[in-house]
Amino acid sequence: MSNKKWVMLPMLALLVLGLWPQSRSNAAGEQLFVETGWRVGGHVLEFWQRSGGLAVFGLPLGPEQRERTGDGTYALQRFERARVELHPEKRAPYNVELGRVGADLLARQQRNWSSEIDEQLLTGQCRSFPETGRQVCGPFLDYWLSHGLDLGDEGVSYRESLALFGLPLTGTRMETNSSGDRVITQWFERARFEYHPKNPQPYTVLLGRLGAELSGEPPPLPQPAIAILPQTSILQGHTLTVEVKSSEATGVSGMLGSTALAFTRRDGSWLAIGAVHGLQQPGPLQVRVEAALADGRTATGRATIQVIDAGYPVEYINLPPDVRDSIANNREALEAENARVRAIWPVVTPQRLWNGRFIMPTEGVLVSSYGGRRSYNGGPVSSFHEGIDIANAVGTPIIAPAAGNVVLAGTGFIARGGAVILDHGWGIHTGYWHMEEVLVSEGQFVEQGQVIGLMGARGMVTGPHLHWELRIGPHSADPLEWINREWPPSQPGSRGKAMPR
Repeated sequence: MSNKKWVMLPMLALLVLGLWPQSRSNAAGEQLFVETGWRVGGHVLEFWQRSGGLAVFGLPLGPEQRERTGDGTYALQRFERARVELHPEKRAPYNVELGRVGADLLARQQRNWSSEIDEQLLTGQCRSFPETGRQVCGPFLDYWLSHGLDLGDEGVSYRESLALFGLPLTGTRMETNSSGDRVITQWFERARFEYHPKNPQPYTVLLGRLGAELSGEPPPLPQPAIAILPQTSILQGHTLTVEVKSSEATGVSGMLGSTALAFTRRDGSWLAIGAVHGLQQPGPLQVRVEAALADGRTATGRATIQVIDAGYPVEYINLPPDVRDSIANNREALEAENARVRAIWPVVTPQRLWNGRFIMPTEGVLVSSYGGRRSYNGGPVSSFHEGIDIANAVGTPIIAPAAGNVVLAGTGFIARGGAVILDHGWGIHTGYWHMEEVLVSEGQFVEQGQVIGLMGARGMVTGPHLHWELRIGPHSADPLEWINREWPPSQPGSRGKAMPR
């Protein structure tokens, strides 16, 4: 059977009502390192990125904070191989410098490095450093000369290498590193070079993990457990819940694809309700969560759901000339109307105001279901019906399907006519368009079953009906799913009993 059909609806949920998803972006200039759970931002991140990144500095081991070191008190951040210090009293590029972690660790070990004998274990070209009386030779010299902080010099200059590694403090000798390997080692003010001749190039010279050895290894990062209910496959335009279990979490955030999820603590776990966009491509869709821990770290987790093609029909709609004229003549008013409505969907009220299943908001004939793909006047199939249309006589009562706060109420909308939006909490909203009369006011709380208006044919329509839609954040979802089962599920994985439509 073909899913394609021509429609001349007695009512129209027009393309002008289409509201598209918004993505959450990370804070500018900040990066979360999921391996250790710490974030790096601002001048420290810029410094990390342009001066060697992971190979030179390693992962962050703590937050940016003020600490006292042997050279003074600074805002700094510790990494596996370095300590990055902020010096706002200095002009760029010297406002960010590296701490002398090599010298600090030698002092902790009570090693008198100036009296140690250089065993001369590396051959090749050498360079003498009269400041400390040491030489750097062969592969260590090659590495020292080819790496440096970015101070704006052409290539890698002597001062840039010196700023990154500092002067050599010891000669070369065999030492056991933190991994238990016996390797040729040489200490510098800000680094420790280790020679691993069996490694492929360019990894024969590695930097010791001095930052970790000074501050200690970080504790294991707990991984949050993610459960997707009612199941890990979902139809386009349908509802799901994401449950995160993490005993150490003080807060949870997350994304369903590119859309933010709003999490609430419930019964020892964290729960968010989400919706898959009605036009989401079938296939895998990723859920990403971040759990904020009491010690300041962030633990991350991922899960994948499978989006299934819902098989929605294609509807070809011919807009009457008067409706087309109204769209053309009211573009600014329509844009303002859509902007006002669009600003409501992302608002998350932390309290859950509804309880149990929703009920139908009115009586009548279901003349247009959720999800139908739409082409207007022969144009491309680029939108879909984001709610359901229920037809009946003008004046038919419209009731609240669940308790909530009235956050929009008015009768003068160009496209929507008389319109009401209810906020049910947790980022769940329902909208009611084309009313003849609106019987509630903004700021009013309504109970389930309370009359909120009367059915009409106002706005851009061709007949009396109620257009009812349900939004979870920016995405619409099939509202009938909220009548046929309870959200969130009262028991994990429960499906509830279907109610007759």
